[in-house]
Amino acid sequence: MDLVRGSEILWARQLAERFKSMTHSRRRRIAESLGALCAAFLIASCGGGSGGNPTAPSGPPTPRLLQQGEFALPAPTDDSVFFALTSVTDPAPGRWEASVDWAISTNTLWMWVADGVCTVEQFAKPVCPFETTCECRFTIRSEVATPKPRVLTIPSAPGGTRTLIVANVGPREEEVEYRVTLTSSNTVSGDSSLVSDAKAGSPSRVLTGRKRAPRPQ
Repeated sequence: MDLVRGSEILWARQLAERFKSMTHSRRRRIAESLGALCAAFLIASCGGGSGGNPTAPSGPPTPRLLQQGEFALPAPTDDSVFFALTSVTDPAPGRWEASVDWAISTNTLWMWVADGVCTVEQFAKPVCPFETTCECRFTIRSEVATPKPRVLTIPSAPGGTRTLIVANVGPREEEVEYRVTLTSSNTVSGDSSLVSDAKAGSPSRVLTGRKRAPRPQ
């Protein structure tokens, strides 16, 4: 240990004597070079440089509200049920999600999502929604009593139009709220080119209809 320390002291003295023997201009150039090297090291260690602060990693994409609204559905009768539908259009692909909630927990609501536009007249036909000859092309079917609220999801939906349909199976009248969002698969941090003008959700246009059919038991 003492031998190593003695060698370091001797090396330092020799270096100092060599530095003193140099000309003034050479000593100045060496000092300037050492100063520049130290400055570069400090900048690198602090994360500096021409690129500025390192870019923070972007978080997951935020769901964008496409449409929301509310509507009322009468209680079903012995030979009819009442339904409402609304079409939602957006050109961006991504995770398409519709959330539906209603007031009376003892009521049963059935729901569907159709690819493209499904009209009141089409859905009211006897062949819809259970026969293959139904003109509405269903992507999602939820013909159950629970859960409440209900969430209908298409994980990798292409851009385009879809129709949300809600039927009140009863037994009582109902007030319904819905909300449709899209988490775009093409969203890049800082790029808002895919965000439509309807950033807060498009005005809802809900149509209602009556379907001649025995109330499900």
